[in-house]
Amino acid sequence: MTMIILMSIIVLLSFKAECGMKQAGICRLVCTGGDCITVNQDRVDFRAAEAACRDRSGELLTLRPETDESILHTLSQELSGNFWIGLRLPTGACSNLSSPLRGYEWISGSTLSFIPSPDTWRHSTEVCFPHCVSLSNDQKWTERLCSEETDGYLCRTQHKDACLAQELSDPTVFQSSKGCSTGPCEHKCTDVKGGYKCSCSSGYIPDSKDPRRCKMHCDKSRCPKICDGAVCSCPDGYIIDKDFCEDIDECGNGRCDHGCKNTLGDFECTCSEGFVLEGKYQCIEAKDRESFFTTTPVSLYSTKPAADNTLKTSPATAGGFLWVWVVAAVAVVVLIFVVRFYVVRRQKRREQSPAPVDNNEC
Repeated sequence: MTMIILMSIIVLLSFKAECGMKQAGICRLVCTGGDCITVNQDRVDFRAAEAACRDRSGELLTLRPETDESILHTLSQELSGNFWIGLRLPTGACSNLSSPLRGYEWISGSTLSFIPSPDTWRHSTEVCFPHCVSLSNDQKWTERLCSEETDGYLCRTQHKDACLAQELSDPTVFQSSKGCSTGPCEHKCTDVKGGYKCSCSSGYIPDSKDPRRCKMHCDKSRCPKICDGAVCSCPDGYIIDKDFCEDIDECGNGRCDHGCKNTLGDFECTCSEGFVLEGKYQCIEAKDRESFFTTTPVSLYSTKPAADNTLKTSPATAGGFLWVWVVAAVAVVVLIFVVRFYVVRRQKRREQSPAPVDNNEC
């Protein structure tokens, strides 16, 4: 009876997989030698996928020329849908269709990377930041907005227990048989089942680059300064004012070409309609290309999702111009009819008027 139930479950899961039904959070490991890739089925955007890989001591997949032909073939049998890989356009840049990587850069910083063939790219349309790349089971690369949610993401890792670590309920838990005995955390360490987790003292948060370490943080415009003996300091973007850290208004320094929005510990430059942000501060003309974005934050990793500010022609404006022309045309036609009516009426009056009498006639 147990065997029958087990076989039924296996058949049901296989049926779901064949029908494209995905379960969030599923992780599968693909290894070649000591190098492993996790296939993560979880609908997230590019930023969340990058953070998830980093939290598991890995990184979004960077393809390498010497080994990844075989890995791509293996992955194509594991994928069902589109999965983020570690390629994104630099801030303010547009794709270059004549370049093998089209101007995209690997988030790992690698320059000796796998070079795709021209037909690897699914589309041949120029796009601009913020766009990232996903890989599908037919080995095609698709350029899409980094804010989109794909079917999952691919992480490269050296840990063969990466999927096991991902199954732990608390995302801040690090798997380890030694727990806190090796002092892995910068501030506080707590032993938990299967590993340990790190936490930070007041005024600090986990560092996104390494959650085991902590960095100063202030979520308000004014926070108490942090002192270690006689040395006091503030988070980035803040300045000491007596016993407090005050947020610096970077917009008062005129760094941005057009608009500027001050944020806690940072700032964002924005551009007027018809312009696109290049780098952090400069606005350049968009040259009427719809793929440009007129408002772009300084960092891709803003806490608020970037809005789709694609430069588009306003339908309301276009409609307004159309009505102006229609009204003008109607007015001209009416004027012509009025003038014609007046002329015809005047001519008829002249024809109906009696001829003048000649008094000099005998």
